[in-house]
Amino acid sequence: MPTLHILLVEDQQDNISAWNDRAATHNADAEAHGFAVQTVTARSVAEAQQVLRTQKPDAVVVDLRLQTEGQMEPNDHGNALVRYALGSHPVAIAIYSGQRQEAEVGDVPQVEVFDRGDGLDPVFSWLARQYKMLLQLRTTRDAVERETARVFFRSIWPRWKNWAKDDGADIGGMLARHVVAHVHDALLDADGGNAHPEETYFMPAIKERLDTGDLVKYEDGLWIVVTPRCDLAQEGKVESVLIARCADVSKRWNEKPKEQPRIAQHDGSHKLHFLPPMLDHDGKQLGPWFVQFNDLRAIPVAQIKELLTANRWASLAPQFVPSLVERFGAYFSRIGTPALSSP
Repeated sequence: MPTLHILLVEDQQDNISAWNDRAATHNADAEAHGFAVQTVTARSVAEAQQVLRTQKPDAVVVDLRLQTEGQMEPNDHGNALVRYALGSHPVAIAIYSGQRQEAEVGDVPQVEVFDRGDGLDPVFSWLARQYKMLLQLRTTRDAVERETARVFFRSIWPRWKNWAKDDGADIGGMLARHVVAHVHDALLDADGGNAHPEETYFMPAIKERLDTGDLVKYEDGLWIVVTPRCDLAQEGKVESVLIARCADVSKRWNEKPKEQPRIAQHDGSHKLHFLPPMLDHDGKQLGPWFVQFNDLRAIPVAQIKELLTANRWASLAPQFVPSLVERFGAYFSRIGTPALSSP
């Protein structure tokens, strides 16, 4: 029976007792629910941060107003904790408060706000909807930590230990990138080199600046940036950015499944590049698409921020950008021969 580890951030004993009673009722029928809950309580933001760092809970249930020593007036310390958790820990968050209108959430799908007046049943219903994803997240975290431990001392530490001796060298960022690269390659190899279609994309785009492989909404459709990364990284190096149209082929993909292998191989055409389907936040299928190297637009650098950067929708993950660039280069580097006249 899987167990969800919950961090309850609450400073009122009556509310803590009410949660514990409801959790006990849930656990008494855990088999029917599919999971049990185990609760750790923190009474302040500082205590909650310590639990997040050391115990790695699956979900956080937080009250907005948390009293601190010497301060009895109303506050919104719970919002501060939510911001901290969102910025540093992959957890689901439930704000459970009598002042739900004061919750600062924004467009963050893993945060839900509940009115204390509705009782705890809605919170436990929310946990029931989230627990399978939270268990998958835990599995992901365990896999990353396991591979990190495996590669760090075998591959990373022997090479980097001498760099770490220099107290003046700030190698944290470099070391983190090297570890992540090792872990990614190890996990990909563990799956036989197979990747899920969703791994193709970062959605939304992560980088602030425009980059090769960025998918942008422009004019009447979806386009992808094909200008080389080195040109985009150096301001002033190019006068325009090249984008290629992405043609939606979802109808053919869905209605003719026998053709999917051919579609996934770029339909046998040198002027096309296949991008697999993805699901949006609501579970709706988007794509797949063919990048059309024969349908290009050149956007002046002066208009990049207005027309492209502001309309970025997603990005290709780094491991999928090289194949796009390689096929694009091969398309333009072909020489061809003159057409032959009839004898």
